[in-house]
Amino acid sequence: MGVYIIMGMLKFAADWTISKLVAPEQTTYVVIAPFVFLTTSAIGGCVAARIRRGATMFLALIVVITVAVLMELKVCAIPVPWWYQFGFLTLGPLAVIITPTLFGRLKQQGAVT
Repeated sequence: MGVYIIMGMLKFAADWTISKLVAPEQTTYVVIAPFVFLTTSAIGGCVAARIRRGATMFLALIVVITVAVLMELKVCAIPVPWWYQFGFLTLGPLAVIITPTLFGRLKQQGAVT
C-alpha cells in the first residue's frame, strides 16, 4: 500500500511540475497523461518487486481497481475515445508487472559470476 501511495504522490508531483513548466491545455494533458501514468506505474512496480516478490501482483491489482473505479465515476471531464481509458486499464498493470521482470532479466544477463 505504501508503494501505491508513493506512486500517487509521484504522479501528483509530476502533474504539478508539468502544469507549472508547460501549462498544458486539455489536448496536451490528454497526450502527456498516459506517459506520466505508465512511468509512475513502472517505477512503482520496480519498487514493489524490490520489497517482495508477490507485491507486484498486488500493486497491479490495486492499479486495475483504481482505474476501473475512476472510469466508472467518470472523473475525467475531457471527452476521450473508448480505447484511451482501455489503454490505462490494460497497460497500467502490465507496466507494474513487466518492468521489474525486464530489468531483473537484464541485470541477470549482465551479472558476472
